[in-house]
Amino acid sequence: MSWTFECEARLGTSLVARRHRLSNGLCLVSVVDHSAPIVAYQSWFSVGSRHEQEGRTGMCHLFEHLMFNETKSLPVGEFDRQIEAIGGDTNAATWVDWTFYRASIPKDALGLIISLEATRMTELVLTPKVVEAEREVVINERLQCIHDDVDGFAGQELFRHAFETHGYRWPTIGWMDDIKALSIPDMEQFYADYYAPNNLTLVVVGDFEESELLASVEDKYGALVSSNVSPPDSAPEPPQLGERCHSYKKPVNSARVLYGYKAPPQGHADWPAISFACQLLSGSASAPLHRELVVHRELASSISCEVMPFRDASLIELSATATREHTLDELQEAIDTELGALADKPIPQSEVDKVANQVETEFWGSLTTVDGKAESLGHYQCVHGDFRALFSMAESLAAVTAEDVRRVLSTYFTESTRTVIRIEPEA
Repeated sequence: MSWTFECEARLGTSLVARRHRLSNGLCLVSVVDHSAPIVAYQSWFSVGSRHEQEGRTGMCHLFEHLMFNETKSLPVGEFDRQIEAIGGDTNAATWVDWTFYRASIPKDALGLIISLEATRMTELVLTPKVVEAEREVVINERLQCIHDDVDGFAGQELFRHAFETHGYRWPTIGWMDDIKALSIPDMEQFYADYYAPNNLTLVVVGDFEESELLASVEDKYGALVSSNVSPPDSAPEPPQLGERCHSYKKPVNSARVLYGYKAPPQGHADWPAISFACQLLSGSASAPLHRELVVHRELASSISCEVMPFRDASLIELSATATREHTLDELQEAIDTELGALADKPIPQSEVDKVANQVETEFWGSLTTVDGKAESLGHYQCVHGDFRALFSMAESLAAVTAEDVRRVLSTYFTESTRTVIRIEPEA
């Protein structure tokens, strides 16, 4: 057998995650869990929208659609039909750093999904009829999710203005002109380059025997040829030296604002404290920003804050919708005042303890199902290069202190490193 065992780590009290690698570069992360007769089988490709090029954006997301179509041995719709016939479920997702395909199946169907997934990695049919049908679907999706959706539009504009050189600056779905112009030869080259075994991590969690899994995967994937092309790195983003503000008029009833504060990548030592700070600011009805701006002063009808878990330099997104009785200027002034006050004074330990419970519950809650375990392991393997970073994150989150939170609030929530998108009602 041409597998190499690389490492393992304990997942909870009774489960172990193990990583093996085939000689053609394919990576396999497996967790044997006999608690229920089900299996999560996920294919994670280390290519996302950040790896695309100007003029060819949207390729990763278009492939997410194309991969469910015709192959040389399966007609259109047959992939989904076979999964549904055994009571399984399948879907996919594309983001900035990765693309992944997931299947939730009964344990007896593991051999079927291994065969189906290996087949569509090498036999995808890219005829004009197939491509144009899916291109039209993606065009309509973009119209619905960005052109006709104010929040989608605001998010697109935030990243477009916050990043000047990095591939994070275009939306994962791509620019409309690029989607329309993507050629079949470009798609064929993309497929050959990135849907290769050395760019793939299989994550399998559930009721199976590891030796049988390794043998089956090697049988179906072992002969696949590695690609010579690895995902290119985006140009590093230069430091932001001043606030960038852009305003738009849209058919909305209430004005809204979206802040994007520059933040480090998920692998940075400060990222856990930033994530903790976001939860503290708006993660519950008693969180300071929500309590002050929504409940007490009624300046906002909603407010939220989160930090993006990106491989490279990221953004903290803080969004708020003003009530009809107040302006965006009033709301922004209040947000800045509250953030400044939190950064300038000690944070009560009771607040930190409450947030710690929330963060811990959310983190471990995401790992309660086989699908959740697989998705977390796949994300950390692709973004950090090592699934064991998942467990380091748990330790780092548990170690965050009140001073850590105050420090990251004063360091990263600053006007000079933020981009502001203002949406106001049309006249």
